[in-house]
Amino acid sequence: MNSLKNICFLLVLGSLLLTACSKKLNTNTNDPNGLAISSLAGKDVFAQAVNATVTNKVGTCISSFPGDNYDYAQEWMGYWSRNSGYSASGVGAHIEAYAMIYSDANGVWQSLYHNIYDYNYVMGNSSTGSILPGASRVMRAMIFEDLVDQFGNIPYSQAAQANASITPAYDSATTIYKSLVAQIDSAITEINASQSTADDASDILFKGSKTLWLAFANTMKLRMLLRQVPNVYSPTDSYISGELANVSTQGGFMGPGQDALINPGYVDESEEQNPFWGDYGYEPGSTSGYQNFNYFGANTVILDTLQNTGDPRMGYYFNQVAAGGYLGNPLGEPVVGASQFGKGWLQSPSQSALLFSASQSLFMQAEAVQRGMMSGNVSTLFQEGVEESFRYLGISGYQAAADGWISGSSDPGVNLAKSGNPLYTILNQKWVAECGLDGLEAFSDYRRTGLPALYPAAATLLPQQRLLYPETEYTLNSINVNAQNEASQSATAIRLFWAQQ
Repeated sequence: MNSLKNICFLLVLGSLLLTACSKKLNTNTNDPNGLAISSLAGKDVFAQAVNATVTNKVGTCISSFPGDNYDYAQEWMGYWSRNSGYSASGVGAHIEAYAMIYSDANGVWQSLYHNIYDYNYVMGNSSTGSILPGASRVMRAMIFEDLVDQFGNIPYSQAAQANASITPAYDSATTIYKSLVAQIDSAITEINASQSTADDASDILFKGSKTLWLAFANTMKLRMLLRQVPNVYSPTDSYISGELANVSTQGGFMGPGQDALINPGYVDESEEQNPFWGDYGYEPGSTSGYQNFNYFGANTVILDTLQNTGDPRMGYYFNQVAAGGYLGNPLGEPVVGASQFGKGWLQSPSQSALLFSASQSLFMQAEAVQRGMMSGNVSTLFQEGVEESFRYLGISGYQAAADGWISGSSDPGVNLAKSGNPLYTILNQKWVAECGLDGLEAFSDYRRTGLPALYPAAATLLPQQRLLYPETEYTLNSINVNAQNEASQSATAIRLFWAQQ
C-alpha cells in the first residue's frame, strides 16, 4: 500500500497551485508514483479523493494549513472539552471563547476546496459508462453543502468547473442549495446509466454498487431538504414533496447496516492508520495516546445526559478514569482529569473510517416522516436509528440492548411513547448518536431547530452561527470576499438562511 501521507495529500493531482480557493493541474509535474499528471484518469484519482473526504471530516484537514477540521463543533455541541493539565491557546482558546477568527478557518476552507477539485477532475476524466462521475457529483455536492453550512455564501458556480477561476465570485447560499439538490438529481441519472467497469476497483466506498450509491445520493438529498425545513419551506411545500416523490423508485435511503465506510488499507503504521485513530487515538504499536487523545476528554453536557438516562453507550464513547467511574469538564473549565475516548470510537487503527452512518439516515427519515414530509413509520425509524448507533459502537446484542433501554426508560428524550414532543426525542437521540462522529451535523441541527437545548436561555456565551471567511480569501480573493460585507467579528452572529432566525 502507498503511504497514506501521500494519499491524504492528494498525490494523484500532483502539484496544485495554491491560489485563492481554487486549484489548477500543473501538467509539467509527475505524481509520486512517476505518472505524468496528463496521463491520469478519473479512476486514478477517485480513491484518494474519497480518502481525503473522510480524513477532512474525522481527522486532520488535508491542506497547507493543517489542523482539526471540526473540533469546534464537537466542543460547542457538548461532546468534548479540554482536559486538565492542558492550556488553551490559538484556535483552541478561540473555540472556548466562541470567537473563532479569520485565520482559524484556513484549514477547513482549503482542504474542502482541494477535495472539490479532485472530484471535478474525476468527473471530467473518466471512461464512458463509469460510475465514478455520478459518484463524484454526489461527493462534491456533499462537500459544497458542508462549506455553505459553515460559511454561508461561498464560491460555487465558478468553483465547480474543471478550469475554474483563481478568484471566483461568491454565490448566495440559497441559490447553491437549490443547485445542489439538482446536482444530486443529475448524479442519480448518471449512476442509473452507469455500467460495471474496471473503474469499480477505485471505488473504496461502495465498491461500484449502484444500489448503495443511489441510497447514499438520496440520503444526501434528504439532508439538504431537511436542512431547509421548517425555516425556509414548510414540510408540505410542493418543492419538498416534489423532490421526495420518486425516492422510493430511485433506490430509497440508507437503511440498517448501510454505513458509508471507507478503508483504502489502513494499518497500524505512522500516517497510515484510520484517520480518526491517527488524530485522536494511539501511536503505532503503542498504548501512548497522541496529543489529541490526551488533550480532549468528556464534556459534562454529554456525560450528564448519558448518566442521567442510563445510556449503555457511555462506556463505548468514553473510558472510566483510573479511580473508577466517569468524569467530565465543562467547555473551557478543565478542573478534573476527564474520561478519555473509548472503544466505540477507537476500535482499531485499521478500522474503516465513517463518512456517514446508517443511524443518521434513519433519524433523518424519522424526522421527515414526523414533520409530514414523506410517509413512513416514525417509531420504527426512530428505534432503528438508536439500534444502529448501538451497532456501530460495537455493543453486543445491539438490537435487544437498544430496544430494552428505550422501552425501560420513562425519559421523554429516550422513549417516544413517553414523549409529548416527538421531534425533541428524535433530535435528542440523533445528537447522542452523533457524539464524536459528526459534530458538524449536530451543530447544523442545533442552529436549525434549537434542539437539544444545550445552552440556558440566559447564557451570554453562545456558539457562533457561522465561521468567518478564511484569512487566505482576504489575501488572495479580496474583491469577491469583501463584497460579502463581512466587516467584523459580529458577522459570526449572522444566521444562515436555513437557521432559526
